[in-house]
Amino acid sequence: MNDVPAAPYSVSLPFLLSQVGARTAQEFADRLAPLGVSPRAFGVLSNLTTAAAGRTQQQLADALGMHRNNMVGLIDEMEEAGWVRRRRSAQDRRAFEIDLTPAGTALLEQVTEVIPPLEGEIARDLTADERRVFVGLLRRVAATLELHPGIHPHLGARPRSTCATPEDS
Repeated sequence: MNDVPAAPYSVSLPFLLSQVGARTAQEFADRLAPLGVSPRAFGVLSNLTTAAAGRTQQQLADALGMHRNNMVGLIDEMEEAGWVRRRRSAQDRRAFEIDLTPAGTALLEQVTEVIPPLEGEIARDLTADERRVFVGLLRRVAATLELHPGIHPHLGARPRSTCATPEDS
C-alpha cells in the first residue's frame, strides 16, 4: 500500500471496528443507491414488519431512537415513494399509524438480496467456521454495548433523504 508506518492505535479493537464498519456502511449504501433507498430509510422500513404493524410514528421513532420531527420527514418521503401508508390511529385520533405497502415489502425483499453477496465479499478470506465465530463474537460485543438487534445506532443521527446520494455516505 504505502510506506507510512501504521499508528499504534491502528491495531486497537475500537479503531478496527470503526474502520471496518465505516467501509461496510459505504459499501451497503452503494448497493442500495440503485434501488433508490438510503440505509436510513431501509432501517425504518425493515422495522415495519408484520409484527410491528399499526405502530404509530411516535412509537416507531422511540423504538428506533429517532427524534419525532426527523421521523415525520422521513415518513413523508417514504409515503411519497409509495413504500409506506400513514393512517389515523383508531385508538388516538391525534396519532398516525404506519404500515408497509406492497411496494415497501418488495423493496425490502430487493435489499435483502443485496446483503448475502456483500457479506460474501467482506468475509471472503474467512472460512465458514471463522464467519460463524466472528458473527457470534460481534453479537456478544453488541450485547455488551447494549445495542438492540436490528436497530442501527445511526438511525437517530441527522436527518437524510430517502434518496441514496453521495452525502448519505
